[in-house]
Amino acid sequence: MAYAVLVVSALLFEFALNLPIGSMPLALTSDGAGATSVAVAMGCGMFAALFASIPVGVLADRYGRLPIIRLSALLGVGAIVGLAYVHGPWLGGVLLAVRSIAVVAFMTAEFAYASTLASEERSVSGVATLGMIGNLTFAIAPAASVFFWQHGIGREQYLYAAVLAALGGVALFALPARFDVHARHKRRVPVIHPRWYPAIGYALAATLQGGVNGSLAVLTFQHRGIVNGAAIFTASALTAFVFRYPAGRLVDRFGPRAIAIPVTLTQGAGCVLAASAHSLAAVLCAGAMLGFAWAAIVPVALGLLFEHGSKQTRGAAMGAYNLAFGGGTAIGAIVATCSTLLGGGYALAMQLCAIAPVVVLPYVLRSQRGRVHPARLALATTSS
Repeated sequence: MAYAVLVVSALLFEFALNLPIGSMPLALTSDGAGATSVAVAMGCGMFAALFASIPVGVLADRYGRLPIIRLSALLGVGAIVGLAYVHGPWLGGVLLAVRSIAVVAFMTAEFAYASTLASEERSVSGVATLGMIGNLTFAIAPAASVFFWQHGIGREQYLYAAVLAALGGVALFALPARFDVHARHKRRVPVIHPRWYPAIGYALAATLQGGVNGSLAVLTFQHRGIVNGAAIFTASALTAFVFRYPAGRLVDRFGPRAIAIPVTLTQGAGCVLAASAHSLAAVLCAGAMLGFAWAAIVPVALGLLFEHGSKQTRGAAMGAYNLAFGGGTAIGAIVATCSTLLGGGYALAMQLCAIAPVVVLPYVLRSQRGRVHPARLALATTSS
């Protein structure tokens, strides 16, 4: 029952908050913002996610997952309502940042709570499978938002989205408190364990393409004559949705390092194809390859994190994961902006994204396996 409530809440909340990913670049362009300003505004959300990740994870472990997830729903509703009324890249960027903080807090607390519902043997696939909801909403919402915009439904779509987000927030109050976990001793809440570094580095490198695509893909493909530039998000997210559970089970069975090798190669190929895509078919193919890789990148990163920790530190572990996710998308936004200023644009940025995971992969393959004893994990904790 608790898992079903999480699914329904995540479906409503994440669909609503993913709508601006598709239409905000178009909204900002209609306000007169240039390509660089649009990239910076969209990047604000990515940077906010970066800085919020670790504090949110610590708070979820210290005070419980339910208070954090409920507060994140309230924050998300406020952000999406604000986007319906503000204009210009600066105010838009601020509200996109608030939106990202809400999404990070929601995902961190949601995943940490879900990890207590599954056995240790299925903790990776159980949590990663819940992420399928994010893939599904990301597959539909950005492209739907662009479609709405092109058919005359502008910023008012965010008000409708706020209603859905609020319904998702209300559903969270049906979650039972008995599955919530928080630290008994405040001084023993971990921030980042050194053995989480390989997972953080790999997830960061693999997420660069998300920052580049979030900043430049819609406008780039539109300029290349492709009707709906958000199609790459749809293809990627749908493919990730289909393959997420099998990928999670493979990580449960064979371990994250074995799966990381083919995933890295597939991601690189998808980035190269996206860089040169000038037709809808090529965009869809590139998106499918990126989605196939992303289906496994999440359980690979979670597997590396969960090797070194316990249920009491899952909030911090998810904070570390979201730090990597936010860091990757933020750096990807920087790469997109710099590449635009240098004249290389989307093509150069995506080629760089193809290289990054290959560089980090040896570090992952050499990292230590196994779980850390709780007494040793305490060495990486902070005092209140």
